[in-house]
Amino acid sequence: MAEGSAAPRFSIGRFSENELVLFDEHKQESWIIYPPRSVYDFLPVRRHSKNITLVEHHPWAPFTLTRDHQLRAQDACLVHGLACPANEAVQAAVDLGFDPFA
Repeated sequence: MAEGSAAPRFSIGRFSENELVLFDEHKQESWIIYPPRSVYDFLPVRRHSKNITLVEHHPWAPFTLTRDHQLRAQDACLVHGLACPANEAVQAAVDLGFDPFA
């Protein structure tokens, strides 16, 4: 690591064609990115259309609920827009060479 550069925020939990799992140890949370190409059976009921990237947020604290963020490349998060915290996970995915919108 170059002097003065920060450690990466996310570590990779899983990297496959169907999903990218990122861990944020400092914030104690996980982000699972399911691009439109994902073929899991549970995804159609959780996203509005086939061109949506679903980003699932998992806080690690007990009894906290997971939260889905639906993103399109042209609109960012459909609920939170550019201020959505899922955008950081999506940018990390791109930086790692994972295409979250294909």
